[in-house]
Amino acid sequence: MVAVAAAIGLVAWLSLRTILTDLATGAHLAATHKAEGDSPARLPATAIAQAPGPRAPAAPVFAGPGAKQLLPTAMPSARDPVATALLAAARDHLARKVSPTVYAVDDLRANSGNHLDLIERGVQAHLPLKTALVRHRARNPQLYGLHGKPPLTLDERRRAWNGDNLELFLNTFGQLRPDGDAQPGDVALLRRQRGNRKLVAVVSDVADDVGKAQFVVLDPAERAASEVSARQGYQLLRVFHLGAAEVARARQLLDLQDEAAGTPL
Repeated sequence: MVAVAAAIGLVAWLSLRTILTDLATGAHLAATHKAEGDSPARLPATAIAQAPGPRAPAAPVFAGPGAKQLLPTAMPSARDPVATALLAAARDHLARKVSPTVYAVDDLRANSGNHLDLIERGVQAHLPLKTALVRHRARNPQLYGLHGKPPLTLDERRRAWNGDNLELFLNTFGQLRPDGDAQPGDVALLRRQRGNRKLVAVVSDVADDVGKAQFVVLDPAERAASEVSARQGYQLLRVFHLGAAEVARARQLLDLQDEAAGTPL
């Protein structure tokens, strides 16, 4: 009996010493209380982009064939606010699986729209893009191949909203990137090889499996907004940076400082 009592006492003393040691060193703070088989919650891959926090730069890591990686330049804290808004709109369209259309959709939160609508929705908090383009076209008709000022009609406003005119507008107010330089949130001009259709898209912050930039586009040949690369049947024609400085210049030159001032033309 004496031996049994001594053994019990020794076990109790060792247990108490272990507990006291853990409390003193803080080891209990790293303990997990998770049932076997549980796994941490995961965010969906296309979660709607919010105001992103800083991301420390790191070397790209591949998870295997077909894996995607962040572009080395994808640092939200360092990006221009307009570029950040464009990228957030692109991520939102992917998350909501927005349906691409051939025609424009005026509702900025619609679940459908064409490739131009994606750009308008991205910059809408900074620049009324459709109004800016129409006003620039009316003031510079020769630049757009017109012989005189277009009439102030809704039909003319709709007619002005096309890819060629947006490219002319970006040529005037955007910053043309050097060949091969596509930064997240830039506006890219693509040509789909099947059908030879030109489309505008937003440069993604995610690269393909060989580290090349991808593009978020509303291509009417697809069922939903998609993230594509030049290796998937698209040719990259040009890339424009439309940032805060470029938007400020457009607003000033087109008398758009007061968003509610004036008529669209």
